[in-house]
Amino acid sequence: MVLQQQLKGHGVESHPVSQAVSIPDVTTCQSAGCASKLSLTALRLFFLFLLCRYMMLIDGKDEVYMIDRENSIFHISNLEFPFRKDMNAHLTNTLLDGEMIIDKVNGQPIPRYLIYDIIKINGQPVGQCDFSRRLLCIEKEIIFPRSEKIKMGQIDKTKEPFSVRNKPFFDINAARKLLEGSFTSQVSHEVDGLIFQPIGKYRPGRCDDILKWKPPSLNSVDFRLKISKVGGEGLIPQTVGLLYVGNYDVPFAQMKVSKELKQYDNKIIECTFKNNTWVFMRQRVDKSFPNSYDTAMAVCNSIQYPVTKANLLEFLDRCAQCQTRKHPSDLDTQLMPPPPPKRPNHGLP
Repeated sequence: MVLQQQLKGHGVESHPVSQAVSIPDVTTCQSAGCASKLSLTALRLFFLFLLCRYMMLIDGKDEVYMIDRENSIFHISNLEFPFRKDMNAHLTNTLLDGEMIIDKVNGQPIPRYLIYDIIKINGQPVGQCDFSRRLLCIEKEIIFPRSEKIKMGQIDKTKEPFSVRNKPFFDINAARKLLEGSFTSQVSHEVDGLIFQPIGKYRPGRCDDILKWKPPSLNSVDFRLKISKVGGEGLIPQTVGLLYVGNYDVPFAQMKVSKELKQYDNKIIECTFKNNTWVFMRQRVDKSFPNSYDTAMAVCNSIQYPVTKANLLEFLDRCAQCQTRKHPSDLDTQLMPPPPPKRPNHGLP
């Protein structure tokens, strides 16, 4: 209880993770309006078996905590985050947003925490700054000090539970290269789709300005599965899997039950829709609750009116043309992702 109160004081409960929404049918979108939202785009690198979304609270040496989607909190040992201005000191009152992935390197699983946003740094509410400033803050105040101490032999990476990296972001005009080029074959975990990140301040909870795109075949809903027998007068009872969303007592849908599926009774499962039926993909061991009704309906809409890769690229080309007319610049420069931030030698204002 004491730890819960302490974390609440750091804004954990008042800063739930920012959540993207599915990109709408681009054939009905107004290019200029959507283009204003899609200022930056990020690869959404998705671990094939499980992606775990975590916030990280850093509150001093050996006081590092992870907070999952359900607000469960656990301590992380042997992970150091030095203060850039005094390498002997440790960051405090710092809150990060990121995801845990498992990379395969030479056939071996390597856990990595990818930071893609920051809410607080030493008590400073940098989440109120624009996204470019927050990315710079992650590189400068989180990644750089750790790298320096690793180079000096003062941090032993082999004793850490996982590595820490910043997530790469790309300009929106790099989307075609990311989707059609060799990039996806070069990463060591599966690419799930794209996240379109606005440049504004960090917004907790569902954010309609953060758009996500997945190939239609990967659109899915997280349901609570309940194995039940259903029937009626004069009918032979059948065992079916009832699929629930939100806090609704009425099932959203149902699916056929196999011997394998029975082990997931009352669990959260991820399903996709194929051949006019819901199909089991995997158990979501990182979640205790199903998707909301609104989220499930949004996914169903994206299934009914899919945004294909060709649709998306055509739409992004229109967005780029709209932005080019407003801000003419070198096209070759637009097609390249931005260079990594240089090591700055001045402090945050």
